[in-house]
Amino acid sequence: MAGQSRGYRGKRRTEPRRHSPRESERTTMLNLGRLNSIKYGLREIMAHYEVDEGIAHTMIASVIAKGSRISIAAARAYVREQEKAGQVTHDVSDEICALLDQNSKFR
Repeated sequence: MAGQSRGYRGKRRTEPRRHSPRESERTTMLNLGRLNSIKYGLREIMAHYEVDEGIAHTMIASVIAKGSRISIAAARAYVREQEKAGQVTHDVSDEICALLDQNSKFR
């Protein structure tokens, strides 16, 4: 009887094997923990370069949405696209891209 009182020892063979889920590919996204400081920085950049208020609000919302939901690369592409369209200057787009790089993390 000494050998029967050991209890459960290892994996049960009757249960199906469970596979661990594959890890999705990580991309750089906006650090949402610093959302207020990101908004503040974007507003400061827009005010410093005297960007039209309507364009500024639209760009800030789009940059935050793309950076937090898609990726930092998509947000940067949007900023460069707006620069080519003539909505903002090269200096503004450079500062916005630098701000995005400072406030990004892998998710």
